[in-house]
Amino acid sequence: MRDHVEQEFKADLAQLERIGEFIVTVLREFGLAEPKIFHLQLAVDEACSNIIKYGYANAATAEDDTIMICCSRCNGTIAVTIKDRGRPFDPTIVAPPDLETSLEERKIGGLGIYFMRKLTDEISYTYKDGQNVLTMVVRY
Repeated sequence: MRDHVEQEFKADLAQLERIGEFIVTVLREFGLAEPKIFHLQLAVDEACSNIIKYGYANAATAEDDTIMICCSRCNGTIAVTIKDRGRPFDPTIVAPPDLETSLEERKIGGLGIYFMRKLTDEISYTYKDGQNVLTMVVRY
C-alpha cells in the first residue's frame, strides 16, 4: 500500500471535479473515515478554487498554470500538500471572520479559509522557490 501519492492538475475551475475525485480515491486508499474524507475534500476544493481564482488571476502564462497535490500518510496523520506558482498568499495569517455581525453588515468572503481551518487539524504555509506550499493535516 502506498504512503505517498501526487498528481498535477491544470489550474482551471473545470478541474475541481477531477481534483476532488483524486482526493477521495487516495484518502480511501489511505483508510481515512468517510466524514474526514468529506471534510478534507471540501478544504482542498476551497484551497484550489482560491488558487485558480486569485493566485493565477491575470497570469501571463495561463497555459502553464498548474496545481500539484501531494497526499502523504505517516504516523496516524494524513497530509495534503498543495503547491502552485501563483501569486504568493498565506491563508494562515488571515483573521477569522466576525461571525457575530449580521449578514447585512458582514464583509463578503473570508469564510472559505475559516472552513479550511475548521475542517482540518492543522494548516501550514510556506513560500519556497517561487511556489506557494499549503499543507493541511488530519489525524485518524
